[in-house]
Amino acid sequence: MTSNSNSNSGSLQLQLQQLQNQPFGNGNGNENERTSLTPINPYPLPTALYQDLTRDSNLFWEKLQSFHKSFGTKFKVPTLGGKPLDLYRLFIEVTSRGGLEKVIVDRKWKDVILAFRFPDTITSASFMVRRYYLSLLYHFEQVYFFRKHVPPSSTPDSPAQTLGSVVHGTIDGKFDYGYVVTVNLGSEELKGVLYHVPDNVSRSTHAESTPSTQNRKRSRLALRDPSRPKSNRSGYNFFFAENYARLKPSFYGQERAISKRIGFLWSNLTEAERQVYQEKGVRDKERYKTEMLDYKSNNSTPQPQ
Repeated sequence: MTSNSNSNSGSLQLQLQQLQNQPFGNGNGNENERTSLTPINPYPLPTALYQDLTRDSNLFWEKLQSFHKSFGTKFKVPTLGGKPLDLYRLFIEVTSRGGLEKVIVDRKWKDVILAFRFPDTITSASFMVRRYYLSLLYHFEQVYFFRKHVPPSSTPDSPAQTLGSVVHGTIDGKFDYGYVVTVNLGSEELKGVLYHVPDNVSRSTHAESTPSTQNRKRSRLALRDPSRPKSNRSGYNFFFAENYARLKPSFYGQERAISKRIGFLWSNLTEAERQVYQEKGVRDKERYKTEMLDYKSNNSTPQPQ
């Protein structure tokens, strides 16, 4: 890789092609008509001190509901994993670390999520809680924590929520068929690679020159004993397989979007609904144990006498 500080230095504009936003609502299948608070007019004046909000949960809920009412937004406490999300605690966890933007810059969002101790089965907890904070608490934070009077020009995640956004950056280096770049996305500085397949190389040829992960996996599977019992599946695996078949026609070729959607659906199942799949997982685990015992007994090497 060679540096290209002469002809390629300067500003670089990239058209970001990103996944469509996943829908979200109250967690019970009823999507809020307008949960995203995007004020255009100046903020209302705060009517309580931040310290008072953190000491009194009832005061917090009163002011939060009043704040949303002043903008005409439909406020409803979201649920995650079948339980209401504690917005009061979420607000304190984020603001005690300096507010949402600082949490993102300092990469402390994981610490915020760990404080809630969500079950491992809620695979999309981090993504959903951040979305809920942006739509329900971010502007409230600006008023009651930072005491701001005017909304910011953009929210921390606003660049990632717009298809075809134009961002600025620099070319740090050049190599065959690509560039090393740095781009500014909101409050984050991202480094990466822009890569393209040259016109004189067919896509099929290029694909053949790169070892396929799927082919390597098939090679490993081919070496396995065909009589060995099939590994057991978890409750989430059963749920995933069921919904994958249903969603694939609508999201053809969008594997990541399908996975995120299934994770969202799983996290919003009721305990009773999730238990159905968990029981399937338990039964399949017992099946695997039984079959493995038979397999080992039939394939064990006799000990010399």
